[in-house]
Amino acid sequence: MARPRTFDEDAILDRAMLLFWRKGYEATAMSDLVEELGLGRGSIYAAFGDKHQLFVRALSRYLGRQDTLLTTAFDADGPALAQLRDVLDRLLAADAACGNAGCFSVNSIAELLPRDEDVARLAQRSLRVAEEAFTRQLERAAQDGELSATVTPDAAARLLLTVIQGIQIVRKVDPDPARAAVALDSVFALLSKEPAELMPDPA
Repeated sequence: MARPRTFDEDAILDRAMLLFWRKGYEATAMSDLVEELGLGRGSIYAAFGDKHQLFVRALSRYLGRQDTLLTTAFDADGPALAQLRDVLDRLLAADAACGNAGCFSVNSIAELLPRDEDVARLAQRSLRVAEEAFTRQLERAAQDGELSATVTPDAAARLLLTVIQGIQIVRKVDPDPARAAVALDSVFALLSKEPAELMPDPA
């Protein structure tokens, strides 16, 4: 009869996620996981499978949190574009909490695609959730007269998604939050029917 587990599986997944996030998949050895998680190899294999299975579960947990934010953060009250900008700022701030490691999802895509089908499926699903959430919010912006007539909600959503992914890459080289803010200000100025005054480009 198998002994019951004496550890919090969700807490262990969070610790594994942060380790993979900081080091990347290939650079994280099983010995690193044993030390970081405080579990023996046998316990890790029994609970999570091999290193790749643990990585996929950790990435899925990370993406699930992003998906939840994107599908619950918007409501019908208040300016649609301002809400969208706030959500993007929150996503960037959450990733900044892991130092200069960038975005766990973007890092994983860059490291493991196209050869890793499991990571590809997770990434494709998460990008689809984000694009759909952006599109719905931008459709409301268009209905409320906020969105520029020069762009459709679909195209604007794809543009925002691409810019956010690019910002996450650039922040690994230059983590200055002012640069990310200027980039988002520029995009929202293009999307808005009434462009706001842009922040000065940081030196």
